[in-house]
Amino acid sequence: MSGELDAQQAAIVAAGRAALADIQQASGEATAAVVRVIEAQTGVTLAAPPGPSIMDATRQQLMDADRRARAAVAAMDIVLRQWHWGDAQTLGQLMPDLPEHVREAVADHLVQAGQS
Repeated sequence: MSGELDAQQAAIVAAGRAALADIQQASGEATAAVVRVIEAQTGVTLAAPPGPSIMDATRQQLMDADRRARAAVAAMDIVLRQWHWGDAQTLGQLMPDLPEHVREAVADHLVQAGQS
């Protein structure tokens, strides 16, 4: 398969990525729930199993991680370096106080980073 995707293939890839992100989120939530239950019932805190080694990452996975990291840095550059937080304690509290175009830029970066 060549590097160029048609619109239908791009939509399939996007849907696949979204499905994988949903699976990863659900898995993380399920893991956290197991840890909480065991801790509540026994007082023992289980360590979550480690993820795959970075040394097993493919070039494409590294490129995707780089893209997500750059988008996350762009969002943090806005909210941490360009705006004053005032009384806000969380990003969720800060966002409504930002101008609409800034909120949209931050949200776009967070989506690209896989954080929203």
